[in-house]
Amino acid sequence: MSKNDRRVRKTKKTLQESLAELFSQKRLEKISIRELVEHADVHRSTFYAHYVDIFALYAEIEDKVIVQLSTLIQENFSADFKTYYQILFDYCENNRMFCKMLFSHHAPATFLERLTELFKISCLESWKALLDTEDITENLLYLADYHVQGSLIMVRRWAESDFSFSQKRLIKMVATIEEQIEVGIVSGKLLE
Repeated sequence: MSKNDRRVRKTKKTLQESLAELFSQKRLEKISIRELVEHADVHRSTFYAHYVDIFALYAEIEDKVIVQLSTLIQENFSADFKTYYQILFDYCENNRMFCKMLFSHHAPATFLERLTELFKISCLESWKALLDTEDITENLLYLADYHVQGSLIMVRRWAESDFSFSQKRLIKMVATIEEQIEVGIVSGKLLE
């Protein structure tokens, strides 16, 4: 790896972190390039060497987090609920600056839309395996929407509270809800 590659990564990381910090104070569309480069202590031309605008920088952060979460979901798909959520919540905790920005009420909706789709697919695959079927019924689609949206709103609340709520308690809550949905699916009560 060349010295230039390390410098590029360091510069991008500095710009990404600066954007996340500024985003905690104001909306994305209100952050100027001048303000960002001053905060990051880089030259304006350095910013433009890597990004077209603030939105491109934001998109890069969003893409990176989506790819990382997607990998975690795929690698831990068959783990028990507590382990699965522990891994996902640890990711949020370890990437709190970016997660706080992306889960914010004033963040562009694209992140939550993409994340919703990722979790919905995972949820449906899990339930199809549980039921030993390839069919996705209308009931399963409604349950997946309900479960995924509820879980993501809980994560949003956690991020907006600056992760002050006990991670352990949150994991227990989400895993318990997941277990109850699974019981309802297996018993057929939620599929009637």
